[in-house]
Amino acid sequence: MSMQARRRHHDEVGATSLVQTVIVAPVLLLMLMFIVQFALVAHAQSVAKAAAQQGASVAGRYDGTTSSAKAETIRYLDSLGPRMLTSRNISVSRSPTDATVIVTGRVISLVPGIHPRLNATATVARERYVHPIEEAN
Repeated sequence: MSMQARRRHHDEVGATSLVQTVIVAPVLLLMLMFIVQFALVAHAQSVAKAAAQQGASVAGRYDGTTSSAKAETIRYLDSLGPRMLTSRNISVSRSPTDATVIVTGRVISLVPGIHPRLNATATVARERYVHPIEEAN
């Protein structure tokens, strides 16, 4: 093989590997971003669920109120992941038998064009006073 043929062959191999790198590198980077985005969504779901459970436990107390449950849920979200959820919404409801807290919001996004939403709900039985039953003797 002559010197020119070797050089031409070397240039073609180099050009081919450059094209492969230009195509493969962005795909691998995007795949990595999707993996990290999935982990962020999983973590945010866990944080939202924990905050909803904490708020529901406050709402379910005998002396609990919807405003105290909402404040506790916000405090819990702020301590576990202050920037994890954007445009979050907290809904608290109390019925005579149970208390429910719903946390909704959007997870921070790493992948352009993807804005995952999540919804976490926790329901607990309300504490209540029940008159003791007197036994008839």
